Amino acid sequence: MLQQLINHSPDLQKLSDEGYELVVSGGHLLVHHIPYLNSRREVKYGTLVDVLTYATTTQAGKPKDHTIYLQGETPCDTNGNALTAIINNSNPVQLSLNILVNHYFSSKPAIGYYVDYYEKIRTYSEILSAQAKAIDKSVTTKPNKKNG
Repeated sequence: MLQQLINHSPDLQKLSDEGYELVVSGGHLLVHHIPYLNSRREVKYGTLVDVLTYATTTQAGKPKDHTIYLQGETPCDTNGNALTAIINNSNPVQLSLNILVNHYFSSKPAIGYYVDYYEKIRTYSEILSAQAKAIDKSVTTKPNKKNG
C-alpha cells in the first residue's frame, strides 16, 4: 500500500527518493528520524505526523492545512528555549490507536497553505533540524538517502 501510494504521488515519491523515512498508518503520514534539540541541547529524533488526504485511492492529495504534529520531546533552539514560533500547543493527543503525538505545530507559508506534502514535510523538518545541525553537523533528516 505505502509503495503504491508513493509511486502514484509525486510529492511522496520525491520525499522517499531524497531519503525521508515515510510510513502510512491509520490515515496519517509519519516521517520518522527528524532531528531536533531538546531543552538540554541534546540531539533527539522525533516523528512528524500529518493527516493524509487522498486524491484517489492510490494517490495523495494536497495537505489538509498548514499544521502538523510531532512525536517527541519539546523541540528547542540552540539556547535550550522551546520553539514557540511554531509550537501551537504541547498537549498529548491520541490520533489513532497506534499514534500518540506530543506537540501540535503551526507554521503557515506566505501563500497560506502548502502546495503538497513535499513542501510541508521539508519545511517542518528543516525548521526542526536546523537547530540540531547547529550543534552537530552530522545529523540528517534523510536516513535512507542513497549515495551516488
